Amino acid sequence: MKPTSPFDVVITCNYSPWSRYKGGAQKSVHMLASAIAGEGKKVCVVYSKVPWEKVPLPADLPYQVRWAFFIGIRPSVSSPLRFLNGLPYLFKVGPLCGPDTILIGNGDEASLLWRIRARRLLVFGSRNTYDDFLMGCDWTRFSTWLRILFKEPRYVAVALAARRADVSTCTSAFSLEQLRICFGIPETRAAVIPNGLDTLFFETAFKEAGQKGVLFFGRLAANKGAHHALDAYLRLPQELRRAHPLVFAGDGPLKEKLEKTAREAGAQNQVVFSGWLSSRQLADAITGCRLVLLPSLEESFGNAILETLATGQNLISTTACAIPEVAGDYGHLVASGDVAAMAEALARELMRIRSDAEIAEQRSYFQDRFSWRTSGRQYLRLAGPKPRQAQPAAAGLP
Repeated sequence: MKPTSPFDVVITCNYSPWSRYKGGAQKSVHMLASAIAGEGKKVCVVYSKVPWEKVPLPADLPYQVRWAFFIGIRPSVSSPLRFLNGLPYLFKVGPLCGPDTILIGNGDEASLLWRIRARRLLVFGSRNTYDDFLMGCDWTRFSTWLRILFKEPRYVAVALAARRADVSTCTSAFSLEQLRICFGIPETRAAVIPNGLDTLFFETAFKEAGQKGVLFFGRLAANKGAHHALDAYLRLPQELRRAHPLVFAGDGPLKEKLEKTAREAGAQNQVVFSGWLSSRQLADAITGCRLVLLPSLEESFGNAILETLATGQNLISTTACAIPEVAGDYGHLVASGDVAAMAEALARELMRIRSDAEIAEQRSYFQDRFSWRTSGRQYLRLAGPKPRQAQPAAAGLP
């Protein structure tokens, strides 16, 4: 049964910011929903979980939450059967929508949302990077759909979501161009809407005060370059490592391997694993260390990059994907995977003291450019002043 008062905005996202598996996409959806709710809109976010999973929610959420059944064996990017999650989302989301609802899907879970007719606008918000084998795929050919289904089925779900949406959005020009090339999205149905930033990171300012230590935060996974962070750190001279321990704030599949590598190098007392941190704890950790090291291999935007630089903290990262676009002229970027260059930058920047003026200029740059309120308003403007008719489906869809 449909509610008597449909939601103004419904957003979908696999997992949630409070689930065991979480990352930048889940946090971004939470911040976007909160910003749109702050504009006086009635907002619902549909996250996913298995029925027996207990996920405690904050008491002060400004939007409503619904849960879709997660189809998969384990919660991860490569969960088997994940591509089927469009079905439970279709059934869960449909009753929440009315003729004026803006529906925003953020991944493969949005594959069947185009079948919901009672909505004003369908937006596919891509928050991922995509594999090279998708480049230039001809989605007008049935053989393409079949080939990708057997190679990586969740990309079939993404193709359905992106090609059937009225508008596809990405958080950076890099990721938008990649989405268009991979899935054949016309320029007229695509837009860049950058992420905003939790105001906590604007309010927490880095000041030079003799801080010690190097911080890596996020998922301890290969695509985030956690192993490269440790390899670069272990190349530092012993005296620098003793003065500046490396802290891994987060969790993920590489944790055991990283712990073993640190032990074998005799650096177990210099490498600390703190687990996930709250936003408040993370902001304090960022500004409380000497510098932040985030050698990611792929980023469609880079929330962690933005969170670090917005505080005024010094950053060492890479030139991968959208990172240069987000970082601008700030931070020290080395070629992705170049551990030697990373170690050199670490040794140099650990010894450098920046001026108050340099730090203030950096903070001002990011505060002027990234706001969740602005991002939320951009999504609302996509609907236009009047209800829109759904765009015709892209050619070649089954």
